[in-house]
Amino acid sequence: MNDENKKIGITEKNEKSYTGQVKGIYTSIQEHLTPEYRKQYKVTKFFSCLLLFLLLNGVSATSFNDFISMNSVFPLIWTIVAWLFWHYSFWSYQGGIIDKFSRNIIYFGSIWSLIWKSVVQNIVILIWIAFIAPFSGIKTWRKAVKYNKTLFVDNGHDNPWK
Repeated sequence: MNDENKKIGITEKNEKSYTGQVKGIYTSIQEHLTPEYRKQYKVTKFFSCLLLFLLLNGVSATSFNDFISMNSVFPLIWTIVAWLFWHYSFWSYQGGIIDKFSRNIIYFGSIWSLIWKSVVQNIVILIWIAFIAPFSGIKTWRKAVKYNKTLFVDNGHDNPWK
């Protein structure tokens, strides 16, 4: 009887330690970002992850009626992980090769085609950042933990609307 109680106690300790580990990881994810940086890109992060979910779910859906089904489990998990690490992915994207290339594209055409191209370009970039977040975001977060750094974005100018 005493051995069974010890086994039950060990199982309860393991369950508590898993939830504690998950809470510790989530806290670590949040504490390596400045509060201003977390608050600054909430709307962008929401639309980026929403577009990613719609794209991945649309690719994996077999018909329009199966929009929410077992096929949407993988896109949902991918989107949740992208949501958690989106800021890290965005931070590593800034100043990179794709960012410099997309900023230096020269557009030709009418005013409406220029507006269309820039809007589509920004939407594709947002989807790309959310798509690579489970890879580059986790990699950037692990570097921030390793070197005990807090990530922030320096815009180079003061925001008068704060």
